[in-house]
Amino acid sequence: MINYGKMSQNAVSAVSYLASCWQDPPCKVSSSEIAEKRNLPRPIVAKILTSLSHGGLIKGTPGPGGGYWLARPPAAITLWDVAAVFERADPGIMCPLGPGWCGHGPRCPLHDSIVALKATTEAFLKVHDFGQFTSSPADS
Repeated sequence: MINYGKMSQNAVSAVSYLASCWQDPPCKVSSSEIAEKRNLPRPIVAKILTSLSHGGLIKGTPGPGGGYWLARPPAAITLWDVAAVFERADPGIMCPLGPGWCGHGPRCPLHDSIVALKATTEAFLKVHDFGQFTSSPADS
């Protein structure tokens, strides 16, 4: 199961802004602009952009006239792609009875619901892409 933690949420917010600015050729956006437009702390945005760059999802150039842009069209980047940069995928499920319980004895009462939640979360993150942010009024 992949978690969708605070860093992933902030990264999705930053990438959604880059998607809203998508052009061909790409426009370059500063980390300060992303932080301001998405109400995120600048140091967090800088860390997010560095990680996304290392993950191959964005590109950037330093200095005056530099900035960041998506490495591929927004519709070709899913929420899963972004979350996977920041979250550790865990193939197991979190059993409320403790580690190692499920699969080594009787199932806990929540086992089936937790498995369904995992599947729903993964499907949501894999199905939704950033193409839907390319002309959103919230991005101005």
